[in-house]
Amino acid sequence: MSTTPPTPATTSRSGEDRVWKIVAVVAGVALVAFIVFVATRGTRARPAAFPVAPVATLPLGSPAPAFALPRLGGGAPVTLASTQGTPTVVNFFASWCRDCQAELGNFATLSARTAGRVAIVGVDANDADGAAARALLTAAHATYPVGVDSQAATATAYLLTALPVTFFLDAQGRVVHVSFGTQSLAQLTHWTDRIAPGAAA
Repeated sequence: MSTTPPTPATTSRSGEDRVWKIVAVVAGVALVAFIVFVATRGTRARPAAFPVAPVATLPLGSPAPAFALPRLGGGAPVTLASTQGTPTVVNFFASWCRDCQAELGNFATLSARTAGRVAIVGVDANDADGAAARALLTAAHATYPVGVDSQAATATAYLLTALPVTFFLDAQGRVVHVSFGTQSLAQLTHWTDRIAPGAAA
């Protein structure tokens, strides 16, 4: 028993119907996706922005805490009071601190340039190896006084949380600037000129 094949018109209408059904399905899916996107857009988690707290340090203009420390290598104690009346640069460092090692030569140069006009004072903080600190200072040709703050009591008074840190004090012992990290000779010269104009030239 044979069947009559569909006429071309019937076949054409059937194909068009399938195309329209596909188009309708695709449009429906796109519409649903758009509705879901709009509905959930405002509730999506966004990256949290946390404020970055400034590093704690002594306020500018405040008097630097006094200290009297044993001198590295022996001799008279190293005191901040002994520099009263002279602009002073106080550098906190330690022999185990790589960033500190890189700047000691710059402090030695600054000390030689400003001799008699600016006092350079080192503070070897939280350091159990005095011999290593002396060796580093000798290699850097640093001859300025260095106090030993083995228990970091002075570093704590200066609000230190890392090394190296350098304080620039005016002749009255007030904080003019605080520098964090390794200091280049250009940086040291810039801030020394702020506390003693022309002294580092």
